[in-house]
Amino acid sequence: MSTNNDIVNQLNTATSTIVLVLSSFNFIVGAIGLIFNILIFTRPSLRNEPCSFCFRCSTYFNLFVIFIVIPVRILSNSFDLTLNNLNNGFCKLEYFTFHAMRSISCWIIVFACLDRYLHSSTNIRIRQMSSLKTAKIVITLITIVILLSYSHQFVYFEITYKPNRFGTIIATCTIVNVIYSVFFTFWHMTMYSICPSLFMFLFGCLTLKNLQKYRHLIQRNPRFRRTDVQLLRMLIGQVLIIVLSTLPYTIYLFYTSLTPRSTKDTYRIAQENLILRTLTTTTFSAHSSSFYFHTLMGTSFRKEFFKIIRYCSSQTRIHVIQRILPRSS
Repeated sequence: MSTNNDIVNQLNTATSTIVLVLSSFNFIVGAIGLIFNILIFTRPSLRNEPCSFCFRCSTYFNLFVIFIVIPVRILSNSFDLTLNNLNNGFCKLEYFTFHAMRSISCWIIVFACLDRYLHSSTNIRIRQMSSLKTAKIVITLITIVILLSYSHQFVYFEITYKPNRFGTIIATCTIVNVIYSVFFTFWHMTMYSICPSLFMFLFGCLTLKNLQKYRHLIQRNPRFRRTDVQLLRMLIGQVLIIVLSTLPYTIYLFYTSLTPRSTKDTYRIAQENLILRTLTTTTFSAHSSSFYFHTLMGTSFRKEFFKIIRYCSSQTRIHVIQRILPRSS
């Protein structure tokens, strides 16, 4: 018995450590990268591009994930400090915003893929649909639709009492209704991972088909500038990280939906908690790593980044010189 308890404690310690390390890493790289994203995508050469506007809007929602969701998850998963078990209001609001904001970020990238498909068409009417005005309208609609589609969480998420990973009965914000629990698992799995990934893949393939089929026309088309090619590469990189980060989490959610009523001892709970927390934390990479993939795959993005670095360096030197000169005189 004591051996089993020791193993459970080791699993729980490993869970807390993994969540803390991965979450802290995502927070640091995400905070730095997303701030640079905002600075770069507001540069004159990029800010009027509809695809660039999508990247910027997605970054705003990712900032919420990095600066709000991750710290809250670190406190709750690694230090058992949480506000969502104080009352049902906190419980419902936290899970609603956390799920919805992450989904909105992914669906904006789906539209960015659609925009690149429209932009690569040789049909001028279809190509004209790729515009900054269209991007603003669609992203507004995406935000409204996703928020409404997750509003059912306000009804079914409640505070209940259940054993935690240590086997202690505590107040927990969770879903009480078993049928809705299964439904929500598939719903979030579909809205956050499966559908966005499928649509990204679909529009990506259609865009590449356009580019290959009309390559000779693209070379003479002034709309297909070097910036457009760079934006497409950056988009492919972001799509890949979203799919790779969310797919394992989706597979595990599918597994949990098949075993909602099975009896589980503390050892089984600790095992599943380790897997779930690790995979959940891994999904944060989809929200924290975009800057690094943009820098790796986009020459135009790198140039704008280096311009900002050079500007900051020159301003620092000027500031230092201005402080030294009065002392010298």
